[in-house]
Amino acid sequence: MNRTAVRSLLLAVVIAVSGVVSVHYANQERDEAAIAAVAASTGATADRGGYRFARLADPPRTVVTAASGAVVATLTDGSRTVVLAGPARTFRDAKAAVTSTAWVRLAPRPWSAGAERADWFGPWLAGAAGSTAPDVLAIALQYTAGAPAVRDGTGLRIAGDAAFGEGADFDRYLGIAWRFPDGVRHKADPGRGGSLDSAGFVRLVYGYRAGYPLLGKDIAGAGLPRGAAAMATLGPGTPIVTGTGLARLQPGDLLFFGPPDRPGAPVSQVGLFLGLDGDGHRRVLASRKRADGPAFGGASCLDGTGRYAQGFRAAKRL
Repeated sequence: MNRTAVRSLLLAVVIAVSGVVSVHYANQERDEAAIAAVAASTGATADRGGYRFARLADPPRTVVTAASGAVVATLTDGSRTVVLAGPARTFRDAKAAVTSTAWVRLAPRPWSAGAERADWFGPWLAGAAGSTAPDVLAIALQYTAGAPAVRDGTGLRIAGDAAFGEGADFDRYLGIAWRFPDGVRHKADPGRGGSLDSAGFVRLVYGYRAGYPLLGKDIAGAGLPRGAAAMATLGPGTPIVTGTGLARLQPGDLLFFGPPDRPGAPVSQVGLFLGLDGDGHRRVLASRKRADGPAFGGASCLDGTGRYAQGFRAAKRL
């Protein structure tokens, strides 16, 4: 079967409103609704706008619950990534399907304890809670096999089926020139558009589309650096997992991988944690060579003895 036929069989995203309001996390033993209910009875803050705020640890975070006790959002200290409860969605690849009620969005600034009292938070939560506008996960799925082209108001193709390209950053996929805050400039390369390496895919989703600041070089700073290794060691965000401890993961986390046969080798690939498939396997959405672009089926799994499971190094929450 040729590449076009194979890719046409792949990803479809189905959004089904199910009335489920609990967030689908990586491990049922760490279900936030159950943890939040315990925390609310032993030390949650007073109601603010009809919500209660419970502080939890490992990693330090605030869980927002409604008067009914249903989880509304989880905000992690040092991270702008927020997981909100919303309608159930099923993401499908050729060899996997992930159903989740987690909707991943970026807050205007990194979270910290007590930030629910900040002026920006109430209006932001009011707009984000219950919204079904495309979130980080929906945006990421717009580049998988068979995804239709999406163009902005100028006619620029900003989404659609992406191929894998070694060294291809987000601007190569777009085929446009780009100037970064750290002074790095990339010339337009429309002839080589449509491709992404693993870091370029993350930068396209979180940076160009979702608005997280980007850097042109692999340096520490206020933005996401260019390479996977620099994202893991120099980049912003909250470290979530090193080694084992996968129960701490939540959808949208950055996952870092190295060569599975060389445990001490540097990180060489990055992907997004998508959630659990129907068999309870943790699925990684990453642009990879064998799949010729972003995919989460087949070997893209953190469990077992496959390449991703053996090569997993760490996770970070932006």
